[in-house]
Amino acid sequence: MKKFSIIHIPVLSFFSKDLYRDVGLSWKGICFAYLLLLLAICWIPIMVKIHLGFSGFINNQAPAFIEQVPEITITDGQVSIKEPQPYFIRVTDNNDVIAVIDTTGSIESLEDANAFFLLTDNSMIIRKSDIETQTIDLSQIESFTMDSARITRWLNIIKKFLVVIMYPVVLLSSYVYRIIQALIFAAVGLLFASLCKVSLSYGALLRLAVIAMTPCMIVKTVFGLAGVHLPCGVGLVYLLIALAYLYFGVYACSQTPPAQQQFPFPEQTQI
Repeated sequence: MKKFSIIHIPVLSFFSKDLYRDVGLSWKGICFAYLLLLLAICWIPIMVKIHLGFSGFINNQAPAFIEQVPEITITDGQVSIKEPQPYFIRVTDNNDVIAVIDTTGSIESLEDANAFFLLTDNSMIIRKSDIETQTIDLSQIESFTMDSARITRWLNIIKKFLVVIMYPVVLLSSYVYRIIQALIFAAVGLLFASLCKVSLSYGALLRLAVIAMTPCMIVKTVFGLAGVHLPCGVGLVYLLIALAYLYFGVYACSQTPPAQQQFPFPEQTQI
């Protein structure tokens, strides 16, 4: 008979042998519904943080850049603006160049522009990293106009729907990833069961794998909300910790609960 329910897992999964023993020996199913619920809850505060951060950027930082954008017209693949060129869009705080518009050919690369974006007469070049750039061909565009007002409208639409679109996508992708991880962990759990000399079905090991993954998922969520930047390789640390919890759970299933232990009593002798 079950002693615990899913509401106990987020806390007791960090330390309780009784929980792991109960999940492994008394629970039914494979806990994938609990896994989906946990992920759904963990992603909510992160999505709220993303929404607040993006909204703050649009409301506070973005206007300083947007108001510098001139009216850009593309006709039959040719870019044009009315302002003198090259035209620079800068960071207002330190005057660093963010983007350059030059359709005259005097600036042909991001190295020449020393910027992150370069708009030429028929292409847009974007710096993706220190060693990688991406070029978008605009020569096939027949007619298009962009100005600061249109950019503001776009950003407001994105602000309104970004999290609504992101949430189910990241939830589904993380759910699939965690299911695959649980399936692999359960296979490793077969080895742990052999070492601990306990008979556990693959379904029971799946349940234990999901519970064993819980502490790292919670800690990762807390660190993300706190803005803690973890070093490279922390994913491997999370993996090892989850496997350690899985072994802990399998070992707990191999132990007789204290309430069920039989203590020998000395035989009474007649006097």
